[in-house]
Amino acid sequence: MKVGFRSRHVKTVVCVALSVVAMAAFGESKAQKAFLERVASVSTIDDAHITDDALVIWPSPDVQAGLDYEAMGVQLCLEYKTYRYLVVWFMDSSKYRRDKEMVMLQSYVCLEDA
Repeated sequence: MKVGFRSRHVKTVVCVALSVVAMAAFGESKAQKAFLERVASVSTIDDAHITDDALVIWPSPDVQAGLDYEAMGVQLCLEYKTYRYLVVWFMDSSKYRRDKEMVMLQSYVCLEDA
């Protein structure tokens, strides 16, 4: 009888642990989605995504040539630990719209030098 009880107890603990992990992942993705929506709501940014370890920014084509990417990178990197990205990639929206070609304008590394 003890083995059966112990086995059910372990299964219950594992199920609860998996539920907690799933809820945490859902909460992170919800917070991440809200962060990306805030970033994309800035008038100079058309779209934003987090892919692998990169925050990918698509600036508005009409203003992308005059943006200060270093200042934007500094600002966006303030939250890199929270939303789990290590670099900000600024992509060429004009080139993509015109030629469907993905070209990076500039990147900004969020990690500080050791």
